[in-house]
Amino acid sequence: MPIEFSLGYSSRAVLHYPLERRQALVRLAEDLGFDILWHSNERFYRDAWVNMTMSAMLTSRIRLGVAIVDPYAVHPALTALSLASFDEVARGRAVLGIGAGGSGFPAMGIARPRPARAIREAIEIIRRCLSGERVDYAGEVLRFEGAQLRYTSRADVPIYVGTRGKAVLRMAGEVADGVLIATYATPPGVEYALGLVERGARRAGRRLEDLHVISRVDTCILPDRQAARDAVKQMIAFLLWLSYPDRDFVNQVGLRVPEALEAVIARRDYDAMYGAAHLVPEEFVDAFAWAGTPADVAEQIARVVRLGVRAVGCWLLVPPGHDIEPSVRALAEQVRPRVAALAGDPA
Repeated sequence: MPIEFSLGYSSRAVLHYPLERRQALVRLAEDLGFDILWHSNERFYRDAWVNMTMSAMLTSRIRLGVAIVDPYAVHPALTALSLASFDEVARGRAVLGIGAGGSGFPAMGIARPRPARAIREAIEIIRRCLSGERVDYAGEVLRFEGAQLRYTSRADVPIYVGTRGKAVLRMAGEVADGVLIATYATPPGVEYALGLVERGARRAGRRLEDLHVISRVDTCILPDRQAARDAVKQMIAFLLWLSYPDRDFVNQVGLRVPEALEAVIARRDYDAMYGAAHLVPEEFVDAFAWAGTPADVAEQIARVVRLGVRAVGCWLLVPPGHDIEPSVRALAEQVRPRVAALAGDPA
């Protein structure tokens, strides 16, 4: 089976792009043969569902995903409504990514109680809504009483859980169609996550092979290796902020967050993280990102593919002042064929 490559990029990377340029980027993603184009749901940037609708109108083959929705900021019934509406426009190409979220939560006064349970309940509500049921649901975290979608929807829109958390990875193995294993960039980290997903799958009478697993990693591809490594440190600072105070995924790969960085994170000021990238150690880049020249990134991805993971998701990052299009082309035209060769893939 050929290795699948899906593409995502941060909202900040295209923040100042005019509409026409963002449209051309979507067409480029399809023309270069990516399997899924993931749309960032980071607050407070352009709305993900609007961006996805634009993408659906410009493409015909590539699957279109949102990464990620959560069970807290928007009720899952409304997520089902948006998803069903979009899937109709996309002619059955929608993919839903769901996780615990966190972007914009402090500003909105939103907490994240019991994420594994909340995501599980959200998935059940969404699926029941998509199937046309009149839903009465009283969960431990979520409620939905006596309502249903008023139009016919595709009931089997794939739902992927995006996470690096232990409990959520196990839950994903039990109930999800697919898993976006986030952050882990090396074989030991990915193997650890796969073990948790498989444990959950077995608990539900399923196999790991029953799920579509994507290794989703922040990626920077530049001719200058160190510039690429420096560019991903900002995103690593943000992911550490989002996961606070959970440090299990950091400890699992033998690392500790430096005290100076942890002190900035503990202030819970999201904007303060824009000045914290220099506090991220080099070893965190190795553990939580794919970064370097095209040859460097291909080797990093191939190490994970050799574990049997046949789908990778690259969330492209670029330093300020750089365009995203060269990185998109480099991923498709330089990294992807190198990965296939290194992994012994005939395609």
